[in-house]
Amino acid sequence: MTERARPMGGSARGPYAKSAEVRQKILDACIEAFGAGGFHGATMKEISARAGISQTGLLHHFSSKAELLAEVLAAHERDIAKIVREADDLHMLQAQLRIVQANEARPGLVQLHSMIASEATVRTHPAHELYRVRYDNLRLHLTGIFAELRGRGCLKTETKPEILANLLVAVIDGLQVQWLYNPGVVNMEAGVEAFLAGVMDETDANPSDGGNVS
Repeated sequence: MTERARPMGGSARGPYAKSAEVRQKILDACIEAFGAGGFHGATMKEISARAGISQTGLLHHFSSKAELLAEVLAAHERDIAKIVREADDLHMLQAQLRIVQANEARPGLVQLHSMIASEATVRTHPAHELYRVRYDNLRLHLTGIFAELRGRGCLKTETKPEILANLLVAVIDGLQVQWLYNPGVVNMEAGVEAFLAGVMDETDANPSDGGNVS
C-alpha cells in the first residue's frame, strides 16, 4: 500500500503532514542555532543535528542558510502581523504589548532577533535589507499611531510622533536585550507600559484596559 493510500488514523500520516513536521523541526533548530551563534556562527551541520535529520535531508527542504534564515524571520513576521491585525482601533498600541508578551514565552526568538538585528547592520549580511525595511515599516506604523493619538488629544507630550515611534522601538529592543541577561529582574511588558503611560494621558495610559493582554 502506498503512503497516499494508507487509511486515516493510527500512526500512519500523509507525506505532506510529515514534511510540514520536519520543516517545523528544522525551523525550531534554526532559532536555536542562529540565536546561539548568529548567522555566520551557525552551520548547516549543526542545524541538521539539532533537527535530528541528515544534512541531505536538510538540503531537501532548504538549499542554504540564507534561505533558512529568511523563512525563520518570515514566520516570525507573520505571527507579529496577526497580532497587529487583531488590535482594535481604540487601543492601537495594545498590539505592541501583546507582541512583547508573546516574545516572553519564546526566549529563543528574542535571542535570535537580538543577535541578527545587531549583526545585520553590516550591508553584506543576508538579513540586512529585510531588517532595514522591517524597522522602516515599524517606525512608520508607530508614527501613524502616535499621530492619530495626538489628533484625538490622547498624548501629554509635545514630542513629535516620529520621535515617539523611534523611542518605543528603542525601549522594546533595549528591554529585550536586558531581559535575555536577567529575565527574573527585567519585566519587558511593565517597561513598555511605563513608557506609554509617560506619553499618553490617563484615559489611554494603560492600553491593555478593555482588552487584557494576559
